[in-house]
Amino acid sequence: MKKEWLETDQAAVELGITPRQLLKLRSKGVFKAGKHYRKKNPIAARPTYVWHCDRCAKVLE
Repeated sequence: MKKEWLETDQAAVELGITPRQLLKLRSKGVFKAGKHYRKKNPIAARPTYVWHCDRCAKVLE
């Protein structure tokens, strides 16, 4: 069974882009919090993200 939410490195591979590009698209507002990505630990000083690849792929089409 395919995981629904993937960490940044894994999601980037699935989407065919680099992790840096993925994070840049997030910061530009292309992806929306809660729908396309979420913080793995919401109280962390330097958050890491998990991504919903199917939803992200639809945005990139």
